[in-house]
Amino acid sequence: MDFCETEAMGRMKFPLIKLYDFNICKPTVKVEGVGEIQWDYCNLEGLPPYRIEVSYTSVGKPSKGQWDNLPEKFTATDGKEYPIEDIIVLG
Repeated sequence: MDFCETEAMGRMKFPLIKLYDFNICKPTVKVEGVGEIQWDYCNLEGLPPYRIEVSYTSVGKPSKGQWDNLPEKFTATDGKEYPIEDIIVLG
């Protein structure tokens, strides 16, 4: 699975598993027209779980649908929402 896909003009798209990771590690991102901000959270309610088939002896595997029905916005630590598609640099 790719970490992210880069579209025209340097914009990035992220799979579901990375959005779960970003909600935990809260990276600094550069948003086009805004500058550097810190990711706070992205609402992932109703989407597939982080991993499936997890057990005491297995870390599981990413759930199906990593690129389907993803949220379009995330909330930064400043409390404002920004489009995920406007992220041009992940710090």
